[in-house]
Amino acid sequence: MFLIDLQRASYWASAVHHKADRAAVIVEITLPLPEQGELVHLPISSLPVMKTDGNKVDLAVRPGWKVIYFWSAACPCVSACERYSFIPLAKQYQGKVAFYGVVSGSYDLSHGALSLQKSIGDRKLPYPIFLDKTHATALALHAQVTPQTFLLNPKNEIVFSGMPDDSRRYLAGAGKPGVTQTYLSDALAQALAGKPITQPKTENQGCIISW
Repeated sequence: MFLIDLQRASYWASAVHHKADRAAVIVEITLPLPEQGELVHLPISSLPVMKTDGNKVDLAVRPGWKVIYFWSAACPCVSACERYSFIPLAKQYQGKVAFYGVVSGSYDLSHGALSLQKSIGDRKLPYPIFLDKTHATALALHAQVTPQTFLLNPKNEIVFSGMPDDSRRYLAGAGKPGVTQTYLSDALAQALAGKPITQPKTENQGCIISW
C-alpha cells in the first residue's frame, strides 16, 4: 500500500534496484507544499519502534527536542540529506537535540535485521536507526516519503515538517552536489533560541514509503 495519492505527486526521477531474484522500484517524487494550517501541533502520544535487535522503544517518551526522519538505504535523497543536514546537525546539537532515523518502508524492512545493521553501520551515523514494522510511527506523523523530517519540541508537538535541505533538487538542477536551502538547520536555530520558525513546513521530495 502506498502512503500517498500518486495523482498529487510530481514525478521527477526514478531508479530500479535489484537484489537476488527480486526487484524493488524506488520512485522519487515531489509532493506539494501542505495547505496552510495542515501542520499539526497536537502532541504526539506514541511513536512505537524497534531496535534492530528486536527491543521495543517508544520515541514519544524520550525527553527533549527530537528530530525524526524516515530512512531508506536505497533512497539517494536520504544519503544526500545525511551528508548536508542530519550528520553535521546531530554533531552540532549533541546533548541538546536527539536525532533518530526510522525505517518504515517494506523494501528495507524485508532485508532483515543483519542486512539493515550492515547498511546502517556502513554509514557511520552518529545516531540510531529504528524499525517501524507496524508502520504506526509513519501513520502518527503522516510520513509519505524518505527522508521526510519532523522536529518535535519537548511537548512532542511537531514544529517543523518537510525536507531538511534542498540537496537533491540542487543536484538535479546544477548537476553537482550542494545545497542552497537549509530548512532544518534554520528551524533548529530558531526553535532553540525561542524564536518562531519562519518556515515550519516545506514540500516533501524523496522516495515513496510503501508497505
